[in-house]
Amino acid sequence: MDDLRVILLLTGAALIAGVYLWSRLQQRPARRAKRTAMRSAAHGDTDAADIEQELARMDKLVAERDHDPDWHDPLEQGDSHSDAPPNPGEQIYVISVIAEDNEPFPGDKLLKAFANNDLVHGKKGIFERHVERDSRDIAVFGVANLVKPGTFPRDMPVFTTPGVTLFLQLPCAIGALDAFDDFVNTAERLAVELAGELRDEKHQLLTHQGLMQVREQIAASQARSRIAAS
Repeated sequence: MDDLRVILLLTGAALIAGVYLWSRLQQRPARRAKRTAMRSAAHGDTDAADIEQELARMDKLVAERDHDPDWHDPLEQGDSHSDAPPNPGEQIYVISVIAEDNEPFPGDKLLKAFANNDLVHGKKGIFERHVERDSRDIAVFGVANLVKPGTFPRDMPVFTTPGVTLFLQLPCAIGALDAFDDFVNTAERLAVELAGELRDEKHQLLTHQGLMQVREQIAASQARSRIAAS
């Protein structure tokens, strides 16, 4: 993934963070004191009014995007039976691992989970899955902080976050199905180790069955591409 793509993906991760935090605000309107404490922990010294403004802006962006007829969420459940042809260009897949019961993930636990899953800290301040190609380490997919700007601090042991976001862009350095399988398996293992939930960018629960339906779509698209190229 080149620098521009990483920046764009981190921007998307920040948008997901806004959607997630906004949904939490909507779900718990009577618990403002607790929400304020949670926002303070997630955003450091950021002013609460600025956070509210940012969340409102992101909510507007999501609403506008949802009315865009050209937008397609590849991980949205229920799309597996669509008759629409697959997009032959680049696709970005996003899975978030969200902390349950408003209990943020502690940094030391995140570090251990990342190490257990061979995720390394990359140059952009996020964690990445690397493969070696032509004596070079190449990123296959990334793991960003759910809270904007999506990066992780150097001092991880004293850090907490309400979740992390995994993102995969296809095509990539390895085969599409191999990359997607590794991407999904890593997300599921992180969810188990961190006791979190798998969510899509609209904060909807993701199931293994739903993810396997997406895999079938990728496999079918690969098969059609091979036939077209023959």
